[in-house]
Amino acid sequence: MNEQTAKADFPRLAENDEQPALVILVHGTFAGDSENDGQKWWQAGSPAVAQLRSRLPRGVNIAEGSEVFHWSGDNSERARSKAGRQLLERLRALEDEHRDYHLVGHSHGGSVIWKALKAKSLSKQPLEHLKSWTTVGTPYLEHRSRSVFSIWNIAGVVMGVLLIPPAARAMLQLGRMLNNAFQGNDMVLTLPPASEAGLMGIIRAPILSSLDWVGVQVEHSMEGVHIGSYDPETGVTLLEYFFGSLEGILLLAVTLTLSYVLVHLSMLSIRPAIESYRIHAEERLQRSALEIYGDRYLAIWSPDDEAINGLRATLGFQVSFVSKMFPQERVFFSDTLGLLSRPYYWVLSPIFNRWLQPPIDSLVRKTVVRAAQGNDRPSSTIVAVTPSPVADLAHLFPPLPVQLSKRILCTADHHARDIAPMLRKLLGQASLAQGMEGFCKELSGRELVHTSYFDHSAVMELISCNITWSMGEEMVKWKTWRMDPELTHWFGDAKRNLLNEFNGENVAQHNHGNATSKVA
Repeated sequence: MNEQTAKADFPRLAENDEQPALVILVHGTFAGDSENDGQKWWQAGSPAVAQLRSRLPRGVNIAEGSEVFHWSGDNSERARSKAGRQLLERLRALEDEHRDYHLVGHSHGGSVIWKALKAKSLSKQPLEHLKSWTTVGTPYLEHRSRSVFSIWNIAGVVMGVLLIPPAARAMLQLGRMLNNAFQGNDMVLTLPPASEAGLMGIIRAPILSSLDWVGVQVEHSMEGVHIGSYDPETGVTLLEYFFGSLEGILLLAVTLTLSYVLVHLSMLSIRPAIESYRIHAEERLQRSALEIYGDRYLAIWSPDDEAINGLRATLGFQVSFVSKMFPQERVFFSDTLGLLSRPYYWVLSPIFNRWLQPPIDSLVRKTVVRAAQGNDRPSSTIVAVTPSPVADLAHLFPPLPVQLSKRILCTADHHARDIAPMLRKLLGQASLAQGMEGFCKELSGRELVHTSYFDHSAVMELISCNITWSMGEEMVKWKTWRMDPELTHWFGDAKRNLLNEFNGENVAQHNHGNATSKVA
């Protein structure tokens, strides 16, 4: 059935003078491209876009040209959060135009959509023109942080607050010096004695020692600490001293640097507490966002999805990267000479193995795991990876029907058989880098379940069915009567689960009947 025939079969929508509804496709990690046209699933001209377009009813168009949404696709929480804000700005523009739209995200493209919806849930005005959102193979990462009121956060906030007054005084002193210099006034830089400086006396002690070491005059007296050799009786103005002598330039640089360091240390101390608060606040936003937008949602995922399972496996990653210290066994002749180093092992290995190796190994392992997870968010740890936006509600988002999941897996396994010859080519290359480049170019994406969803017509039917869901009972009936009964049953159950959960008991009973009739 060609595209024109398929669209002609759909019932006509009510005439609408507004622009047609828009389907925005959001790609996942490493799938970005600056071009709007191409063969990637989200690009115009790709088989996936053609397949989806042929299944959409009249009045619904897939984004093209300047309407295509781009983001970097970096495996980074910062990149995904930035993309979520950019997507939300796009959605706000559509809301202002009173234009209906649908969102479809693959992999972490679904995470980008979810971040945009969570951010919008803070507003009292929800996205009224968002008619549906669908995620395909999206691994939702659940972040956790220590309590906002943990002893470490409290200590950090206290330290940050204590550092602010010294920083303010240093900036005030710098401003006073420059003001006097430009006004032609004389000013001798004298600091309070250490007995009156308090915390500032402790902080400035190494600074004063460094100034003295580089040749800046530092004199301690009962009245305070006199810095610099500026003397107004010499006839040199304060402005000439600060900007015309090495000592004056050093004084300005040190004062500015001291202020910057104090402010920076203050922010670093407070930062973990701020991030802890934001992470806990976002946990509360998850449920709120799902209550607002959950009835328009469809999660498509397979239990064999490599991205979901692989990220979940990082949670229990226990590989050791730093070995313990033990004397080497005598195997080679040179090992005999190594006997002289045995006393070092006797003294150092107990200390290293007990006190140094475990924390160093843990730090390296956490760094590797965070890089694999793309978790560059400060003060956060990923504690769960689920196909559900809210981990506690995973039962509302069942995997694809068993038979469809098996077909997707079998297709991926079939294409994966070609990987062995490609690996042999890789190993035969003179340069490993050249071999890896060629290997990546030859991969089609069909070797993995995670990257082959859109090759299956049943998945495209489910996406288009969720888009059609918002268009009324007649449209849904027309859409589902040609679908596989197993798909129809799965889709109906998925929608009923969400309606029952988020629309309240009375509304749920009403919608339960509607949902049943829609997919009957």
